[in-house]
Amino acid sequence: MRLLRRANHCMELITGQLHMLDHLSPVDYAVVRTALGHGAGFDSPGFRRVHRSSPQLAAAFDRLLARRGLALIAVYDRGYEVEDLYQLAEQLITWDERVIVWRFHHLKVVERIIGGSVIGTQGTPVEVLGKRIDVRFFPELWTVRDEITRRSPLGADGHSSS
Repeated sequence: MRLLRRANHCMELITGQLHMLDHLSPVDYAVVRTALGHGAGFDSPGFRRVHRSSPQLAAAFDRLLARRGLALIAVYDRGYEVEDLYQLAEQLITWDERVIVWRFHHLKVVERIIGGSVIGTQGTPVEVLGKRIDVRFFPELWTVRDEITRRSPLGADGHSSS
């Protein structure tokens, strides 16, 4: 839990650091870009590690729930009884959200500097980055909220079920 909290904070920090590139003019970045070759933010060792380790985190969390004999919805239903699992689930969704936010900011920085209708350093059209933003490592943590909302007195459509 402590390491995941720290990783979440790190993701927040690197998202902020990404905006240092906002201070480069597109002309100045063109010089920097030649040094990057075909490298890209998505190709960085750190981002590759994010994509390798996140599914492993999901699998470990699923195994933990199985060992405890709990479905994910039960973690949210039972709350304080399984506080450790609840807090872990919330840290995982924070991780997912922060990676998505990084991807979004990365796309906007790229568009700001090189444009949105060009080929990026990876040889991929910039608009493809937009399609990669909402990749979720822990989809069950997002959909469990749908289930909770559907069961609420207002239901999924926002109207009373009575």
